[in-house]
Amino acid sequence: MEVTLEKPVRIFNFEIEIVDINDNAPQFRRDTIHLDISESTAAGERFSLSNAVDPDTGSNSIKTYYLSESEHFDIEIQTGRDGSKFADLILKMPLDREKQASHNLILTAVDGGVPARSGTASIIVRVLDTNDNAPQFDKDSYTINLTENAPIGSLVVKLNATDKDEGFNSDIIYSYSFLYTSEKTQQTFSLNPDNGEIRVKEMINYEDFRIYDMEIIATDKGVNSLFGKCKVKILITDMNDNHPEISIKSFSSPVKEDIPVNTVIAVVSVSDKDSGENGQVDIHISDDLPFACLWDMTSSPI
Repeated sequence: MEVTLEKPVRIFNFEIEIVDINDNAPQFRRDTIHLDISESTAAGERFSLSNAVDPDTGSNSIKTYYLSESEHFDIEIQTGRDGSKFADLILKMPLDREKQASHNLILTAVDGGVPARSGTASIIVRVLDTNDNAPQFDKDSYTINLTENAPIGSLVVKLNATDKDEGFNSDIIYSYSFLYTSEKTQQTFSLNPDNGEIRVKEMINYEDFRIYDMEIIATDKGVNSLFGKCKVKILITDMNDNHPEISIKSFSSPVKEDIPVNTVIAVVSVSDKDSGENGQVDIHISDDLPFACLWDMTSSPI
């Protein structure tokens, strides 16, 4: 500044220095900082954060940063060539999306004034999924009782597997384990790859096959797919769907009228393919006839 006086004329130069006071608080360019971090990120990885600005100068400018308490994250203060301060976010401990899908942090910038002023910004960390969980069935093994001659298309069981991951990493496809599931079983029962339903594919006969064993695999659609297994045992229950079969082993005819009582005149064999009570056979001869039916030691009627 220059001042001129008259009589006599004099010129004076003034220099005024304005002393800064701490009348501005630090401010972040954004109130909220969004970060996407994969759960497979290794501990020690660092992430740059937007720095805060403070119009004040000298000791009244930004001095340091603080981060709210977190077991997974910390900050490291950096100094730029111009003396400005900024912070890097450091991952202290690996993340697990299945335990915690997001982390909310508060970053505080503090200046060096007396009294100090501060400003804050929210940090929202979204944890990105990796395919680190295998599908799991509700149970390791299933035992199903199914009546023979069940209609084709009948639902036998609906298996359910779940995956803690998300997106494609949790989408599941069901399939037979060809190593532990016979061709006969695969021909008899269909498996829906999308929903895990096992249905009757062809007619089932207890007398032909009584037990079907299979192993089902649930595989996710992740890039590096993972799988889980369960075993299914289907026990076929017998129905009374077979008539008794009679065959004559020997027969004497005609018979003399004076033949002795208890003389064997015929040997008849009777069988029924059903099981249990359904396979038990009772034979009788009309009381009006002069004959009786006896059983020998091999259970064949005489």
